[in-house]
Amino acid sequence: MTTIQTPATAATAGIPRQARRAFTLVELLVVIGIIALLVGLLLPALGKVIERARATTTTGTMQEFAKACDAYFQEFGEYPGVVPENYMGNGDSDVPAISSTENALLSLMGGYRLPSDSDYASYPGTELTFTAANQPDFRIKVNGDRMGEGPTRNGRKYDAFYAPKGREFSKAGGQMQPGGAAMDTAGAGLLPDLVDAWGQPIIFVRQARGIGALVARGTGANADPGQFTRAGMLPYTLSTGLGDMNVDQTSANATKYSILNTGAAGGQSGKAARDLTLGQLIRHPAMGVQGGNAGDADRVWAGTPRGRYFLISAGADGIYCSAAQGYGTSTAPRGDIVTGGTNNPDGPNVAQRFDDVIISGGS
Repeated sequence: MTTIQTPATAATAGIPRQARRAFTLVELLVVIGIIALLVGLLLPALGKVIERARATTTTGTMQEFAKACDAYFQEFGEYPGVVPENYMGNGDSDVPAISSTENALLSLMGGYRLPSDSDYASYPGTELTFTAANQPDFRIKVNGDRMGEGPTRNGRKYDAFYAPKGREFSKAGGQMQPGGAAMDTAGAGLLPDLVDAWGQPIIFVRQARGIGALVARGTGANADPGQFTRAGMLPYTLSTGLGDMNVDQTSANATKYSILNTGAAGGQSGKAARDLTLGQLIRHPAMGVQGGNAGDADRVWAGTPRGRYFLISAGADGIYCSAAQGYGTSTAPRGDIVTGGTNNPDGPNVAQRFDDVIISGGS
């Protein structure tokens, strides 16, 4: 039988079928280039989506915690915190044994006993002793494994006011401890923390009193302790390697430190400057912005808070109000948000310029 070849079959006669199907090197390089271009375009967008999702998750966590705080207030007429504020330290270098957030979690979830409780002696836990000037010692037993059983007040047991979900309730590593020793691992902490979607602990600060300066003012016999104090924040804000991100919050990190560790603000230095910084972040803008003069600190001290408690997540950078944000940059950080003028023309509205998630509550 005679085989008749068409021009097409003749042209490809003898060429292996596999070779006819292969891509050329140029074609492969073009495809690889297109894929690389698409990846380069999509990765930044994906990163932004992930960060927005984390911010949304964190906001949800903070709002649920705020609801629990409000429910606690409705029941007891105060916002959560077993240890009184005046026993939490002096708000500068006297680091308390637990943070203000852990203090609030104990109130909301239980896991503690006071000496006035009938089972105090037999309660399994770690006994902590807090001191305050001209006051008897305050003692408490805490047990992180018992948190969730509900608080006990005046001999009556209540259901837990807050039920955390998953990772938002875990021990945050690197917290500064009394005596200045930082914890190295997440498992070393005494109590679990309220943690944001980036793995950093969330700050909770409540109003200690309803009168007086917004934050501490003066020293000695004429000192005003202030309505809000930084004392319970110190385990977090003094850390040199906090949380999952292992972030240095201190001024040793010269370009990206927390402004809550600033050395100078509003014409003040040291502790006064750091207290004023907290006041600027939480005060109501009704008093107006500063004018860049000696009255800037007075505006903060005389300010009205936006709420009776605040929750602060450090945001995507893991630093509580970084000096590289606000009106600062990584090359020109600014730790002073109290002084007005070009340093901060926004007054308390400067809080919106940080990537932190800040929620206020209470009435």
